[in-house]
Amino acid sequence: MKRLVIIVYLLSTISFAVCAQAEQNVFNILHKGKDIGTLYAKKENVGGKTIYSNRTEIDTRMITKIEVDYNYKVVYENELLSHAHVLILFNGKEKTNTYTDHNKTGYIFYEDDKEENRIHENIRYSTVNLMFEEPDGIEKVYAEEHGIFHQIKKIGVHQYEKTNHKGKSSIYTYKDGHLTEAEIDAGLISFRIIMK
Repeated sequence: MKRLVIIVYLLSTISFAVCAQAEQNVFNILHKGKDIGTLYAKKENVGGKTIYSNRTEIDTRMITKIEVDYNYKVVYENELLSHAHVLILFNGKEKTNTYTDHNKTGYIFYEDDKEENRIHENIRYSTVNLMFEEPDGIEKVYAEEHGIFHQIKKIGVHQYEKTNHKGKSSIYTYKDGHLTEAEIDAGLISFRIIMK
């Protein structure tokens, strides 16, 4: 009986330690001042891995009904990107399904299960990091959705502009190292996120 109590105590302590290392941020998504959805961002440290999970749910009507569901699952190990999966649904249909995998020579980027690109440099910062870590001193950000790097530059006090490969820009604003709001041009739709 004593052994069972000790095991239960140890398991609860381990569970608490794992939970204590999780950070969650929730953002309201606004388009032209109207609330159109929610962005859920989670960062967990498990062993030597850092796991990022982002989910963005947008439901609005412009000319027609628009439902967009962005899902990111990104894993870093020893401060390097290990793998990333992005699934984007538009009105219930798959729009984007990409995967980045680390190997001995760098990374392979897959789109719809087909190899599209190889990256021969270490990836230490990607778009999911923007939700948690201010990109101070960072000049480029790996875009898990596209398999390429986007440029980023500081444009003000704790404010950064990320420009994608199509020239579309997004602005990120931080306070005490944490993202507080952003103006995002996601291609399908432009919106503003504000931390709840």
